[in-house]
Amino acid sequence: MKNAWYIAVLSSELTDELLARTILDQELVLYRDASGVAHALADQCAHRGARLSDGRHAGDCVACPFHGWEYDGSGRCTYIPSNGRAAPIPLAAHVRSYPLREVAGFVWVYLGDIEWMTELQLPPELTDPDWRAVPFRATWSAHFTRVAESVLDVSHLPFVHPTTTGEVDPMVDGPAFTATDDEICVYAKPFHPLLRTPIHEADYKGESTITLTFPNQLTLRTNMLEENQMATYLALTPTVDENGEDETIIYGLALRNFLQDIELLDDVHYEHNITVLDEDRPVVEGLRPKHLPLHPRAEVHVRSDAQQVRYRLMLKKALQSESQEAE
Repeated sequence: MKNAWYIAVLSSELTDELLARTILDQELVLYRDASGVAHALADQCAHRGARLSDGRHAGDCVACPFHGWEYDGSGRCTYIPSNGRAAPIPLAAHVRSYPLREVAGFVWVYLGDIEWMTELQLPPELTDPDWRAVPFRATWSAHFTRVAESVLDVSHLPFVHPTTTGEVDPMVDGPAFTATDDEICVYAKPFHPLLRTPIHEADYKGESTITLTFPNQLTLRTNMLEENQMATYLALTPTVDENGEDETIIYGLALRNFLQDIELLDDVHYEHNITVLDEDRPVVEGLRPKHLPLHPRAEVHVRSDAQQVRYRLMLKKALQSESQEAE
């Protein structure tokens, strides 16, 4: 699905060096110009198809390793050494440039049709200075849609995460969820708090929600007390491994709005998220088929799968729209 925003790299990882990234089936080269502004270009020279990421940084431009053609951040070729400085540059001498947004410590890229581009929508916690954010990352051998659906699926919690996410009743009545054209919000039964805080049970809210911002962002929120809140944010980037098989890079943030200066809480929240992901990983990587089947009868669904079915319907509609755009 190309009409979406995906994280290409952490802001801190994009320096003055050229960086190659593959997202979906798009090979990109990312770099910063002399002013520090991030750019993303198609990683293929218009001349003979060399990988621009194998070239060099040339001021505000990327220079091809084969014949030295230079491209600026808009993808326009600005210099062809074999022609000399004064020679005109063919109009076709350009590569595609991709829109970027740099926010919340991430560099996001949009791969789709510009005509259908919508602005990047992020949870408010990511840019709120009152929230502490601890980053983490994982790479799974799975398609991103399978990963997203597994997060929406609360009925697996007592079987895959019997101790890490709390003692959740395996008898799931529902769960309740709401949905719009671009969002699904699941209202899960209360989890035991990550931090065993010495508070009266009546004061513990334990209200948990899972919000999917279509197609690849998920925010898990828990209100421990009225004023103390924790959240886990996940952004899924589809890529491929060295053999061309599907992979998903999970970019995560462990978030809280209390005790921001306590590093021990950073470590506890980080380790908890990594442990939960490690429990999910072998199950999700083993799902077949690897791509989420969108035909309603391809897999058997029950009542507790309603929010996953809604996600599949959203995917099917979006992919059909992209297919019609390409015609």
